[in-house]
Parts: sequence; C-alpha cells; structure tokens
Amino acid sequence: MRKITCLAVMLVLATSGFAFAQSPASNKAFFAAQGCDAQDVNAPNGCIVLASLNGATTSEVPLFTIPAALKTSNGGAVSAILSMESVLWTFNTVTATNGGGKSSSSARATIQAWVEIDGIRMEPGLVVYADRLQATGLTVDLACAVTVPGITGATCVVTGDVILDLFQATKTANSFVFFLGPLGAKIHSVTVKAKGVIDCRDSAGTVITCPTTTLAGFANASTMAAIGKATLLIEEQQNWGSQ
Repeated sequence: MRKITCLAVMLVLATSGFAFAQSPASNKAFFAAQGCDAQDVNAPNGCIVLASLNGATTSEVPLFTIPAALKTSNGGAVSAILSMESVLWTFNTVTATNGGGKSSSSARATIQAWVEIDGIRMEPGLVVYADRLQATGLTVDLACAVTVPGITGATCVVTGDVILDLFQATKTANSFVFFLGPLGAKIHSVTVKAKGVIDCRDSAGTVITCPTTTLAGFANASTMAAIGKATLLIEEQQNWGSQ
C-alpha cells in the first residue's frame, strides 16, 4: 500500500497486480482492477479519496496507468469499459435569525473520469460518474406570547439562533463505455484519470470553506468525494462503425 499526500489531495491506493500477456502485441483485450472494500463509507480505508475543505477545489488523480496495454491493426479501434464505486459526502450548515428572512447554503460533490489512449481522450471525453448538489434553506419566524397579559408596554424578547444541520452519505456503482478509432498499427498506452469537484457556497452564492462537524457519531461529517473499487476492461475492435 502506498500513501501519497499532495496539496489538498490524499491518494491512498491498495492496488491489485496487473495481469500482462507475454507480449502486449498479442493482447486483444486487457483487464485491470484496484481499490478497496469500503465497508464504512464514512472512513473508506484504502480508497481513493478526493477531498478538500477549501471550496471550489478540483483534484486530478490517475486511476490506471498502463504504458503498454494492447496493439491495434491499421484502421482498428479500442473500446474501454470503466466501472467504479462512487462515494459522496455532502454537509452544509444554515444559521438564521428570527425575522431575518431566508438563509441558505449549499454543498456539492462530484466525481468525473475519463480514459486516454496515447494521451488522447477517448470518446465521449469527460464523464460524470456521480454528482450531488445539496442546498438547504431556513426561515425563522417566531412569535412570543406576553407572559403577563393586560400590562401596557409589556415586551417579549427572543434571542438566539436556529440552526438546521443536514448530512448525507451515498455510495453508487457506475459504468461507462469509451471508444477511440481509427488507430494505427502500434502498441497503445492507456491512462485513466478521475477528478473530484468540491464546492460550498453561502446565501449570496459566494464560495466558502466547507464546514465539518460531528453528527450522530459521524466525526467527519463534511463534503468529500471518494472512489472505492474500480475496474477497467479494454478491447481491440475491428470492422467497427460509429454514428
């Protein structure tokens, strides 16, 4: 297991070994797998974590890097199926005062991925594997009953804030087909990359630092994106057509 820390991105990989044929030139197909068993989506040990608490931060990491995967003939093509488990956390806090109108905030987490052949993105390019925008609005309009009725000038003072917390954590498995052709007669490299987009905003739409707190035992209720298990299947295609 390797652990690499760079800027706001923490990448932890538990990678299974790739199975190569005796020569990449003889490969008509290629399969690779890596990732983790995310038993607890709140703490995905060994998963690929794209995380930031600074708002509007994007991070790009390689999921698979295969310098020599397979060979195509002249006019051939390559198809790829990229499948992955996507884990999203979204958390935002809204604070409002009585009679102050509506307050709101939002949190967004997104996982995007794409496949490259010899540095060229396969069609259809960047694909959104998971995306969630969570927005919460809160309006406080409290009334106060006079404690001593009949007294002229009696007042009632309401103090304090009303805070509504909302936290969500989901996990999905997604798959997409990529394609690139025609290609020349050569051995091709394959690279798979993913990007996490984390964005938190206040009522005015201004980017803010994503909040974090403890809710019902979730010590890191926050806004993040992660990838659990991921698999890649690539194949050479002959006599193909496209539309």
